Amino acid sequence: MQTTIKKVLATTGILVLTGVVFGYSFFRLKDYIDGPIVDISTPKNGQTFTSPLIEVSGSSKNLSFLNLDGRKIYTDKDGIWTEKLLLQDGVNIIEVRGVDRFGRKNVQVLRVVYDGTKQ
Repeated sequence: MQTTIKKVLATTGILVLTGVVFGYSFFRLKDYIDGPIVDISTPKNGQTFTSPLIEVSGSSKNLSFLNLDGRKIYTDKDGIWTEKLLLQDGVNIIEVRGVDRFGRKNVQVLRVVYDGTKQ
């Protein structure tokens, strides 16, 4: 009877330890599995502006590099970024590209309109 209880306790301990190891591993690897995340907060897609200078901002996660229209930009420690952008008259395409350390990419594209005649 004593050995059966010891075997049950040992098996239970091993199962709990294995579950903790797998759970912790999944928690730590989740960011790598998800890949790069890029979110643009402002401006909104299709928005029209009457001023040529706008602020593009958003957040990102799991990145090695972040580019706004091919120009490298930087985030703060929480992954928040803000950049000023000068628009040309008419439709402007804004591309934010994030790349993680494994080379996986996430690209967000917006189209905004600058109408200089309404200044």
